[in-house]
Amino acid sequence: MEIKDKVNRISGITSLDTLAVILTGYLASNDSLLGFPNAMMLYALMPAALIWFGTRKNGCGSWNQSCSIPDKKQTNMKNKS
Repeated sequence: MEIKDKVNRISGITSLDTLAVILTGYLASNDSLLGFPNAMMLYALMPAALIWFGTRKNGCGSWNQSCSIPDKKQTNMKNKS
């Protein structure tokens, strides 16, 4: 497993856990579950979600996209020049 996949997994789990805490506080009508306001958890949720989005395999803005061009496209590009 590459480092990018590990970063993706960690940020995905972190964002899901943070979202679960926020939703639990909202559904329980409790403003603070961990000793500080639940809205402060958004400061952890947003960067984790953005890191997860940026490290998805073959996704938009992915670090893991391959730059290889299929052979068929390479031959078409060579024929045009």
